Amino acid sequence: MLPLFRSRFVSSQFNRVILNFHKSSSRSFHSKKFQKDNVPVTVPPSYKKRFLQLTGLVVAGIVGADYLDDLVYTKAILRFLRSLKTASLISADYFLLFATHGEEEEDYTDLLKAVHLRCANRILQTCLANGGLYIKVGQGVAAINHILPVEYTKTLGKLQNDCMTGEKLDVKKIFEEDFGATPEALFKEFDYTPKAAASLAQVFRAKGKDDEDLAVKVQYNDLQKRFKSDLGTIIFLQDIIEIFFKDYNFGWILRDVKKNLEQELDFVHEGWNSERAARDLKVFKYVHVPKVKWDLTKTRVLTTEWIDGHKIDDLEWIKKENLDLREVDTKLFSLFAEQIFRTGFVHADPHPGNVFIRKSKSGRLELVLLDHGLYESISECIRQSLCQFWEATVIRDERTMKETAAKLHIQNYKQFAEILFQTPIDLNVNNIKTRLTEKDIEHIQHIAKTNFRYIMDALKEMPRNMLFVVRNLNTIRAIGREHGDPVDRPKLMARYAQSCLYRNENRCVGLVKWLFRRARFEYCLIKANFKSFLLSIYIDILHKLGRSPQDSRILKISPELDNV
Repeated sequence: MLPLFRSRFVSSQFNRVILNFHKSSSRSFHSKKFQKDNVPVTVPPSYKKRFLQLTGLVVAGIVGADYLDDLVYTKAILRFLRSLKTASLISADYFLLFATHGEEEEDYTDLLKAVHLRCANRILQTCLANGGLYIKVGQGVAAINHILPVEYTKTLGKLQNDCMTGEKLDVKKIFEEDFGATPEALFKEFDYTPKAAASLAQVFRAKGKDDEDLAVKVQYNDLQKRFKSDLGTIIFLQDIIEIFFKDYNFGWILRDVKKNLEQELDFVHEGWNSERAARDLKVFKYVHVPKVKWDLTKTRVLTTEWIDGHKIDDLEWIKKENLDLREVDTKLFSLFAEQIFRTGFVHADPHPGNVFIRKSKSGRLELVLLDHGLYESISECIRQSLCQFWEATVIRDERTMKETAAKLHIQNYKQFAEILFQTPIDLNVNNIKTRLTEKDIEHIQHIAKTNFRYIMDALKEMPRNMLFVVRNLNTIRAIGREHGDPVDRPKLMARYAQSCLYRNENRCVGLVKWLFRRARFEYCLIKANFKSFLLSIYIDILHKLGRSPQDSRILKISPELDNV
């Protein structure tokens, strides 16, 4: 049930309409009959009537709710209508394209790209206008740059930089409500010009009474009040999408992670997360987590030391400083492998705006981990199974893959592997590709389109706290792709997973088991690379003799060298 509605009467009526709506709208836009006929489809009056009835009940629910004053104050109705308009225009745009053009037409690809771009810009403008949770969802969509069309990922990628900014009076109001004092009274200096604007807050630079440079993260003034209504609107729109595009619904994910998103609004909780992350990652001398200033921190204000650095995807600065991208990615993947496989306390939003790089005083590369509001805890049992599954996938041990996936209550272990590794998994091929070609991306997009229901089923089978692990893996994979994939991420993380398997056993026994397992792992990799090398030579010889099959050069399996 959408959290947007509190009235029992409205809720029961809404559920009846949804139920009837689903029963009467089982046909999908992707049906072959629809594409084959290639003619506009007239929406039956009953279909329109139910849609209008559904929309009417939503508005009635908003008006009839017992917190109308809050909704009016936060302009929830305006954001809802703006979002509904965007969703309607996008649906109509694709509906018109599919109804009037067939895939066999010459200009179909260009027309489809144009629709993608128009719709992506609509979503971008809606996210920027609505702010808050909408921007966070848009940032998550932008990270899926190997599945979604480039028009979407590039356009929505702007949300990492172009977020809304608040008013000076709003900032003062929050300080007065939370501290009982203005920023001028708490700090020696306070610059009201935001240095960064994120989905939930904006960051200001200040100087403490002791002259220390500080970063002050201030939540948007109305965010606490608008959270429930915004989340309800987004879930409602997802339900609308499911009606028009069968199986394309991520609303259940938002319902499941609602508690995590609510915790992100508590900056005191974020401060606790950052301190635990700092303790967990102290084994890495190159990782820095900004220190929290607790006397200047409240629920909506977080104060930490100021950090000078650059986003991890700032390739121009990396090149200028002669930094090694392989070193950058090795440290990045090792950092999050530590969280996923060893500590079980996982940063769920490591996009480039939250991972800075800088040079230490000695000139060494350092990673700075920011924004600790969204974390997930993974139990020891799940971590052990995940370690075994990751290793088994890399060395193509299908039996172990199946067994460990079953421990996680997952039946489709191959689909689960593709979700984790974010790359096609062929158990008959020796290596997992790190560097994806355009053909690989096209293949992934095709799989996502044709087997979307199975992907969603695999996601639903997973333990719920694995959802943020998948988000983490996908986000750092996207960073690696921006860097040109200089590091073999699957192998690096597999070695890390191995080192975590026996940490709770007797030190000597655990060491012996680990050495044996590592030797077997390295042997499997050497064997696979040698097979790939021989196959590569064989295909080259056939090609030179003019006897190679058509497209064999494309199909050739090039060995993945051991990068780490």
